Amino acid sequence: MAGRRVVFLGTGGALNVERYQSSILVESGSVRILLDTGGGLGLVRRLLAAGIDPASVNHVFLSHRHLDHVGGLEPFILTVSLDARRRGVEPPPVTIYASEDSARAVNATLDAADAAGRGRLGARLRWATPAFAAREAVAPGVALTLVPVDHLPRGGGAAGCVVDLDGVRVAYSGDTMPSPALAQAAHGVDLLIHEVGGLDAQADTVHVPYHSTAGEAGRIAAAAGARALALFHLPSSAYANPGELLAEARRFAPDTDVFVTEDGAARPL
Repeated sequence: MAGRRVVFLGTGGALNVERYQSSILVESGSVRILLDTGGGLGLVRRLLAAGIDPASVNHVFLSHRHLDHVGGLEPFILTVSLDARRRGVEPPPVTIYASEDSARAVNATLDAADAAGRGRLGARLRWATPAFAAREAVAPGVALTLVPVDHLPRGGGAAGCVVDLDGVRVAYSGDTMPSPALAQAAHGVDLLIHEVGGLDAQADTVHVPYHSTAGEAGRIAAAAGARALALFHLPSSAYANPGELLAEARRFAPDTDVFVTEDGAARPL
């Protein structure tokens, strides 16, 4: 299928003021899937900056409940619904994929905020909560599989995912400590997008909030036999220099194309 690419809309960790928060667009032909939504209105700004109409994105995967990953959901669906109203048309359908625990937590947050966007979309907003490891059809030739990962809160349903685009496979870690389940699910993927919270020398600090080091991301990529590794969810450069993160990951994945993601960068698949 033509037109397959990944656009890194936001690549920073929760407290990285140099980058937008975590959001990725995976595109295959006319099918567009968001992997997390970052925080606030940043997602809509980044989509528009990339020349992408938010209303053209009909599928959203949420890895877990933390606001730097799901805080952009309400502004996104509110933008889509209000723009449709302005143009006098029905808003497009949007399907959100998440674990049951994450879906419950995100909806509780939207309830507490009296979220208007969710109400405006009404029945055109659908939640899909597939079981871990169950292949969920997204569109013809496109499927998504949730993978359990190791993040906070423990037992809270944090997930990574594998997106299959007509045989081209992209794995996304979400936020996690090194996860054998992710390495297994990502076996042979064309691209592994893995979070990085610091260097191996900073592991004691990085592991407290259940994140991974660059070395650990490299080892997961090597164990999975991933063709490419994208370092994502980056800390501020004052805490860990991106060049050092890159060098460390490459040291443990010498046969993998390892690169540091940048806000707004696109990569063909």
